[in-house]
Amino acid sequence: MSHTPDSYFIPSRPEILIQLNKLMNNQDIDVDQICKVLKQDIALFSSVLATVNTPYFGLARKITSLEHAVTLLGINRVFTIVRLAALRNSLSTLGPLERFWDTGADVAQICGILARRFPDVNADDAYTLGMLHDCGLPLMMHNFDGYKKFLEHIPCDSISGLHLAQLEQYGVSHYDLGFALTKSWNLPETTGEAIRLQPEYKEFITLKDDQDEIRTQLCILLLAKEISRKYRTYWRVSKQDIPLISDLEPILNFMGICDYDFFDFRDDILMMMET
Repeated sequence: MSHTPDSYFIPSRPEILIQLNKLMNNQDIDVDQICKVLKQDIALFSSVLATVNTPYFGLARKITSLEHAVTLLGINRVFTIVRLAALRNSLSTLGPLERFWDTGADVAQICGILARRFPDVNADDAYTLGMLHDCGLPLMMHNFDGYKKFLEHIPCDSISGLHLAQLEQYGVSHYDLGFALTKSWNLPETTGEAIRLQPEYKEFITLKDDQDEIRTQLCILLLAKEISRKYRTYWRVSKQDIPLISDLEPILNFMGICDYDFFDFRDDILMMMET
């Protein structure tokens, strides 16, 4: 039986994020006021500083001040980090998700690296998409008893196979719930659509319309997931090395990459992540 994603539990945006969003939408952004509001939530403030100090952002020394982070990274980039940290804190209340976030961090890092190869792609948007690409998984675990066992015993670990198996078993897919979460949290439309369209990537990538920005983000995500598969076993602990992406050709064609180039920079990224 099919249900709409609205039928299930989706964590609401915390009040502090709504306040910060209003401040960010002002014509004259008051950075001092934004920092003041953020400091009211110690857990969120700490999560933001922890994220700022990860290797991805490449800062020369450890940052202990939000004002310093804004000076170095810019307010828009810091707000992206704030939103991710708030979402992580909200989802983490649903249960222990360390493996989920570790995998998300790997995919996010690879998305950011790949995005820098394409001048028209916003690397921070790609990073956000990588971090949240499977954000519907903890929502499925919360909404359905036994979902984790379902993941452990599912015969197919590909994107499309997992999507169809979830629809058959639960009437909804974690890609659908992930999309619903991005809408509820007012995340960029390209992020939500790229999450939702993962199982339909073959059909979507070959369409001719005005949604190439979404296609580009989706392709970067899928390539990052394929590279991540070589780096670690997904948190579902799949024992077989089954490709997540059944056919890379349409993705590589859209991005203008030949398979030899992809394998080269895939190996470069893997070496970088292992050091």
